[in-house]
Amino acid sequence: MSGFITIMLHKILLTTCFAWLLILPNSILAQTKNFTISGEVTDAKNGEELIGASIAIAELKTGTTTNAYGFYSISLPAGSYKVEISYVGYESVIKELVINQNIKLNVELKESQKALKEVVVNSDKISNNNVTQNKMSVVKIDVKQVKKIPILLGEVDIIKAIQLLPGVQAAGDGSTNFIVRGGNIDHNLVLLDEAVVYNPSHVLGFFSTFNGDAIKDFELYKGGIPAQYGGRLASVLDVHMKDGNSKKFGASGGIGILSSRLTVEAPIIKDKSSFLISGRRSYFDVFFPLSPQLSEVTAYFGDLNVKLNYAISDKDKIYLSGYFGRDDLALDEAFGFGWGNYTGTLRWNHIFSSKLFVNTSLVYSRYNYNFDINLGENLSFSRINYLNDVNIKVDGTYFLNNKNVIKFGAKANKYEFLPGRIEPIQSTSIVEAQTLPVKNAMQQDIYGSHSTKFGARSTLEYGARISIFSNIGSGRSINYVGGNPTYIENGQIKENAKDPLNPYTNYGSNEIYNTFIGFEPRINYTYVINDNSSLKGSYNRMYQYMHLIQNITASVGQEFWTPSDNYIKPQIADQVAVGYFRNFLDNKIEFSAEGYYKVLSNTIELREGADIQFNEAIEGQIVAGEGRSYGIEFFARKQSGNTTGWLGYTLSKSERRADNINKGNWYNFRFDRTHYLTFVLNQKISERVSISGNFVFATGEAFTQASQRYSLFGGEQPSIYYGSRNNARFPAYHRADVSLTLGRKKKPGRIYKNESDWVFAIYNVYGRKNAYTLSYANEEFTGVPIINKWYLFTIVPSVTYNFKF
Repeated sequence: MSGFITIMLHKILLTTCFAWLLILPNSILAQTKNFTISGEVTDAKNGEELIGASIAIAELKTGTTTNAYGFYSISLPAGSYKVEISYVGYESVIKELVINQNIKLNVELKESQKALKEVVVNSDKISNNNVTQNKMSVVKIDVKQVKKIPILLGEVDIIKAIQLLPGVQAAGDGSTNFIVRGGNIDHNLVLLDEAVVYNPSHVLGFFSTFNGDAIKDFELYKGGIPAQYGGRLASVLDVHMKDGNSKKFGASGGIGILSSRLTVEAPIIKDKSSFLISGRRSYFDVFFPLSPQLSEVTAYFGDLNVKLNYAISDKDKIYLSGYFGRDDLALDEAFGFGWGNYTGTLRWNHIFSSKLFVNTSLVYSRYNYNFDINLGENLSFSRINYLNDVNIKVDGTYFLNNKNVIKFGAKANKYEFLPGRIEPIQSTSIVEAQTLPVKNAMQQDIYGSHSTKFGARSTLEYGARISIFSNIGSGRSINYVGGNPTYIENGQIKENAKDPLNPYTNYGSNEIYNTFIGFEPRINYTYVINDNSSLKGSYNRMYQYMHLIQNITASVGQEFWTPSDNYIKPQIADQVAVGYFRNFLDNKIEFSAEGYYKVLSNTIELREGADIQFNEAIEGQIVAGEGRSYGIEFFARKQSGNTTGWLGYTLSKSERRADNINKGNWYNFRFDRTHYLTFVLNQKISERVSISGNFVFATGEAFTQASQRYSLFGGEQPSIYYGSRNNARFPAYHRADVSLTLGRKKKPGRIYKNESDWVFAIYNVYGRKNAYTLSYANEEFTGVPIINKWYLFTIVPSVTYNFKF
């Protein structure tokens, strides 16, 4: 019966959504007869679709941008117009058109000028989209610029790049785990061609899963998150792989001190179908045995990106993409751990008309991890965990007219969580095989949004997302004494016992036994003061039904995902933001100042002494809390010319509170940093030589400091008493990185088909010993307790050879 009610509710919600999209105010539909220009904007050199390219109509002071597949649509009254198509780093093009019917206009942009019947505009002209577009708390960085930033061990890394933006910070020195506006590590939705990457890190988080040579475009949403995204509280990192060169064969790669990479792309049918294969592998396992200090350490990571695309017709195109990544680390074969991400996406783009674009996707994601112990024939076992995620989704965009755009979509997910399984490695092991019960869940989402321009200066986008999350069988839930997994005794949280008469409730296959429904409104508003400045505001509510349980921040397999259920409520975030945006020097310098306030509900906090290892009753180890985060972010950026870079500064506060933790009082979130300053500079000295550098300064992380040491009954081993949670700070974090790029020497007037360069970089150039963790000890001679500071890196040089042909 519950399943039938849920299905009927889904149908009602879906019908209501589409009715709302179709029944629009008469003022919207009563428009003068317009004609539509639509098409794609691509790179003339390789056929790659350009995401976010601008299409501007000067006569009407209006325009639009291409979507995630390079498609655009704009409606105009009959007449003669100059249509300007532009994209950062490419030459702008103006087409002179007479509009008296619908026109399909595909445009290729390139760096060299075209000798055709069109006017080529100087490529230095920069659009003011950051001012006029109805987007805030969103940052997009050109992958070419990311490749210039000095990064640890010379690896090109888009996550390390976004950690240099205001409102974003690393979760540890050198780590690719990141924190956004007071959220947690698992509050970030990381997408690769629409597939969720549940752990975007390699080698304890020092490298990300994203191979820069395979990435075409990425965008980070810190707030004002559109209705088509959901499932996480803090941010969305939307990454798109390259499609593959549809014009000619090409290869690129790089050889570094600890890893190398190679990318091959080529047309299958020129201008119709192409492929891309990009691989990367470390060789820690080759060099570590040569070092006496590291000979017993085994370390390896590798990943592979593949993609195929085929244009069936002018209106249909299919894409098939996949990612496969794996890490393995071990110490003397006694201890080891590993993890892997695997994704696959099959997409179909269909253009129903010049106004309606629809994308349908079938998506698969898997994240598995293991922890191995091999202490001999009698004690050897592997502990395995995994998460499977399969979904089908439909996203549509209807370009009603110049002033109104409607977006809508639906999505259905099926999840499978294995919290733990133990398997003997050797048949003689005394450890028996055992498995925790698998948890299953499903989720349905529908969304709709309407972007409308009213007057000459205002743009409003409003919409909502409805999410329905259900726990389903087969599986079981624990019944506790008193109905709750925990109870309070003398101010301490204790784990409740199972009901001795009825310890479990079992559920049949696909039986729904618990459901949550979330309503997630989204609003974005922009008021354009003039061509150079604007005011913006946004509000979004986000629901998160999946939670990462961990007691450490490094990705070492000591973690697992678990769904919301009878006892664990979904986390909720409400965020409001306002901002002022201003451009200077003909849009060459962008400036923004944004303030935000975020409220978190049902946050997941580990109780004191929590046991999360191979524990079915995980709900007894956590406490539901609340959080708040607020701050102001300043950002100035220059993207053109020989000198590029940005300056970012964040002043913020992030706190948490939970019952019976810190006596119920507010306490600093671990990653609360009052000040966070970043500076990135790239200087092109000549066609062959460029230098880059960046600097980071941040308030130290919060931690819980011991306040007393005492002995009971004269015991020799004193006990340590800790004060209020996160009552102290690590020393301030700061470092500077530099790099020098030497390109191939070129003779004037000669055309080179091959490109190559050497990149010499130094991470932490002045050797700052930034604290990674702290530990307590006694001074050797006096016995006075002291705190030891442990750090990971001082000066780390690297050299990389890059090539492309």
